[in-house]
Amino acid sequence: RNHFGDGSDLGMHIEYVTEDLPLGTAGSVRNAAHLLDDTFLVISGDALTDFDLSRVVAHHRERAAHATIVLASVANPLEYGVIVTESDGSVRRFIEKPSWGEVISDQVNTGIYVVEPAVLGLIPQAVSFDWAQDVFPAMLQREQALIGLVMEGYWQDVGTITAYLQANWDALEGRVRCDIPGRRNQDGVWIGEGVDIAAGVRIEGPAFIGDEARIGAGAFLNGPVVVERYATVDVLAKVSNSVIGQHSYIGERARLRQALVCRNVTVKNMTMLEENTVVADDCIVGEGARLLPGVKLWPNKEVQAGSTVYESVIWADDWKQGLFSSHGLTGLVNVELTPEFCSRLGAAFAGTLAKGATVAITRDVARGSRMIKRAMISGIAASGARVRDLSELPVPITQFAARAEDCAAGVHILESPLDRRSADIRFFDGLGLPLAKPAERKVENLFFREDFRRVAVHEIGDIEYRSPQDRYIQHVLDGVDHEAVRAAGLRVVVDYDYSAASIVLPDLLSRLGVTAIPLHQGFGEQFESRTKDRWEAGLKEMALITRTLHADLGCAINVSAERLWVADGTGRNLSDAELFGCLCVMALSAAKGDERVVMAPATAPHWLAGAVSGAGGSLVSTRVDPAAVVRAAAMSPSALLAGDVRGGVVWPRHLGGFDAMATVVHLLELLALTGRALAAVRSHLPRGVLVQATEFCPWEAKGTVMRRLVEELQSAGARLDLVDGIKVHLDDGFVLVLPDADTPNYHVVVSVDDEPRARSLLAEYAQRVREAQRGEGAEPARAAILEKA
Repeated sequence: RNHFGDGSDLGMHIEYVTEDLPLGTAGSVRNAAHLLDDTFLVISGDALTDFDLSRVVAHHRERAAHATIVLASVANPLEYGVIVTESDGSVRRFIEKPSWGEVISDQVNTGIYVVEPAVLGLIPQAVSFDWAQDVFPAMLQREQALIGLVMEGYWQDVGTITAYLQANWDALEGRVRCDIPGRRNQDGVWIGEGVDIAAGVRIEGPAFIGDEARIGAGAFLNGPVVVERYATVDVLAKVSNSVIGQHSYIGERARLRQALVCRNVTVKNMTMLEENTVVADDCIVGEGARLLPGVKLWPNKEVQAGSTVYESVIWADDWKQGLFSSHGLTGLVNVELTPEFCSRLGAAFAGTLAKGATVAITRDVARGSRMIKRAMISGIAASGARVRDLSELPVPITQFAARAEDCAAGVHILESPLDRRSADIRFFDGLGLPLAKPAERKVENLFFREDFRRVAVHEIGDIEYRSPQDRYIQHVLDGVDHEAVRAAGLRVVVDYDYSAASIVLPDLLSRLGVTAIPLHQGFGEQFESRTKDRWEAGLKEMALITRTLHADLGCAINVSAERLWVADGTGRNLSDAELFGCLCVMALSAAKGDERVVMAPATAPHWLAGAVSGAGGSLVSTRVDPAAVVRAAAMSPSALLAGDVRGGVVWPRHLGGFDAMATVVHLLELLALTGRALAAVRSHLPRGVLVQATEFCPWEAKGTVMRRLVEELQSAGARLDLVDGIKVHLDDGFVLVLPDADTPNYHVVVSVDDEPRARSLLAEYAQRVREAQRGEGAEPARAAILEKA
């Protein structure tokens, strides 16, 4: 409003409509309905585009559409709304901010719409309403004409610092059609009116120097660089890949690398602004100061001379990748996961909870985990949340405490099983479930903005100490038939791998009258979990001991007590899929209620559906990541059990999480109730082969690959399932093409009856992936038989 006024300087008439409360992307437009009596255009305010909007409006009218959505093809669709259209442009489906497994197109919603006034009738007054989430789905239900139009040209969502800088570079390099004032020389440098460039200045384009700007002797502008009008870059300063706002001053011998300096900023002599630093309006950076990568200064801040600024001052913007991967939060101890980082992380997490909420927190025995836990406790308490320190317990008990012990959330810290120098931090909500993606984003937003809630002294959270171990044990016992297990007189070999299960499971088995033979039992800092080779040798040892001692069952539990490996009474180790298949068949045969649904990820072998169906149940596929399996099971009232087919099993009535200890107890109960040996159950499972390959695919090509494969397979009449990735149903199994969420790869998974056919399909679909990315970065398929049952 300050910039444009009433629009008269631009030959326009501008009216402003203000929201008293946030009304969402559609509710805010509804708020201006009294001004919209004809076809109108909606454009998000943070978009830079050179699309031909007249063509969009003309196309809208030609199609007699109620609304037209302008689409653009992008390399990484994760932060946008993906739109799936028919061949004639009719919109078929919306996917808001998808995961890679849900990216079935690279065409995204640009936030540019042409809309008829009648559509406003779908938007309630004074209510927060969104175009993509509320209005457009309602139009599809009413079968109103909703068109998607893919436009050629430039479009950039300038919603982050990185995107803002990139938009400037794109303008300088001619990727977007826009007016750049000044004259352009042969080196790609635009120079405005009244610019003062001293002797010895080096300018490597592309660059823009605005009106009345001054460049001191010996300065070096290493493009792309933007120096706005009235700004000064003084003697011998070096500015690389940076934007300098109006009336700002860059002192002598200063160094700027990929920095954003806003208006009226003073950066004094000998300072250094490193990558991704942002200095907001009216700040002063003292002589010789250094802003480390990613530091942000909010408006009107002053940095003392000679200071090194490690963290943003008061506020920071979203400038780097998120904290969470698809497997949680992981980092190197004391390198990435430092005490100060973890304290801020705890404060950000507690800031998403109500003041006074209780957070249960546990850890394993590693020293790094202890340090991280204590740092997080400080941050949680500083944000006004209470801390219930449960000391050293397995992950399932952390989840139990979050759900059943009047806690609002839970945290568990453990040494990473993949790298002992690293630690994993697991977050759970008040239901004991892994944090959903929206909750993770809230934590990330608070963390990167440093928008921490700092409470008064008397509101700092208490720290209390009490263990839920006895209540957890009783909860497990309440869910099984004690008498049946006792009467069966079962014997079990348990390899604890020195995990925290050592202090819980023996008590459980003792109360059930089970004879337990422990291996590698113990828990403490003096014990170390085994390497991969020693673990695999231990599984063979456990199976041999099981057969030698004529035990009914052999079990191995991982360090977090979430995953289970099993040997039957004959001393044969079951594969992950065989274990889950046996559990499904036995649980369904013993089930008495309406819970007849089994859940497994889309990568589960095809024969599992037949095994479940034969036992009187139905198999429901979920997304592949383990957290999705857990949440799907916890939210389904008819789910009997679920598994990730990698040793993790969920018993929804017991807990919304993988629990190896509870799985051992339930497996013993099922053996007692059915009277069948595990080897006999395994021998009756269907047979099949599961193979997979990994194909490299650049990040920027992932969305394109998904779209091309979907279009190609649909045109061939293939039976597709798009729950996660692209699953092609065959008469004898399936092929799954799945983009990896964390690496530039695609996974091709084939499950059929016959191994030669499996390998043939594997090679065929790996080649399809390579062809869909036009051969960019293609490598030979790396195939491995994961299971041959």
